Parts: sequence; structure tokens; C-alpha cells
Amino acid sequence: MVFRKAWPFFFLLFSILFLNDCRSDEQPLLYQVTLQDWDGNSHKFSEDKGKLVVLDFWASWCEPCKKAVPVVEKLREKLKDSPAVVLGVNTEDDLSLVEIKKAASEFGMLYPSLLDPEWKLVTPLKIEGQPALFVFSKSGKKLHSQYGISEKDLPILTGRLKNWLESP
Repeated sequence: MVFRKAWPFFFLLFSILFLNDCRSDEQPLLYQVTLQDWDGNSHKFSEDKGKLVVLDFWASWCEPCKKAVPVVEKLREKLKDSPAVVLGVNTEDDLSLVEIKKAASEFGMLYPSLLDPEWKLVTPLKIEGQPALFVFSKSGKKLHSQYGISEKDLPILTGRLKNWLESP
């Protein structure tokens, strides 16, 4: 008797939960952005679905960025045989591409870097300083962010790689 009176409530609850799970969510922020690489090619982050994405936001004037690059480079090396992409993101709007490449070379950056002079990614991520390290799961969910990256961070970051790679 109680079930007969309660079934409309359970049906409504089930419907709400089911419909909520079935709605098409909009794509994660990362997958909505396209940046240019140094050759003028578009890099659509939506094409990185299924990969761990590690982004190093940097600028040529940023002294701490020089210390961050070797750490990110070591992370890239540890991720080389896994479904991951490691990219720099230069945020400057007042330098030529030649100047940006020169700074990257002086920093020892071997990983590819993208250009975000219009802050297409910086603004929505609310990046407040540099260097900034952002890690996104294979489905585009932000897993980690940190400002300032140094050699002392490497053991902790390395220790998290397995979990990050296993995150959906």
C-alpha cells in the first residue's frame, strides 16, 4: 500500500536522475579552445581527447619560468611512451615569433609551445601568474594547477603521473 502511494515520487526522482545523466553536457573548456603553434598551424585541444594534457604557461620575461622548463621537460620525458601531450603556452602579445623562439631556446625548452597572445585559454582558466602548470585528464577535466615550478616539485609531480594517466 505504501509503495502505491510512493511510486509517483520514485518515478519522478528516477526520471530526474536519468534525464540529468543523459543530457549532453557542453565540452570541457579546454576542448573549446584552439591556439596557433609556431608554424601557424591550429592546435585544437579537442583533438587531444583521450590524452593527458600538460600545459606550461610561460613568458620570456619570467625568470621563474627558466627554472620551470627543465622540470616540465623531465615530466615530458617520463610521459613519452604514454597517451599524453606536453605543451608550452606562451602568453606574450608584444614579441615577435623569433623573440619567443629565442627565449624558449635559452630556457632549454624542447617541448612544443603554442601562442596565446589574446589569452583565449589564459582568461577562462583564470591564470594569475607564471609559470603555471595545468594538467587535464583524458576527458578534459582539470586535474592539477600550480604556480611556480621548481626541481623540488619533480618527485611529487612524478608521483602523480600514474593517477593522472588513469583518470577518466
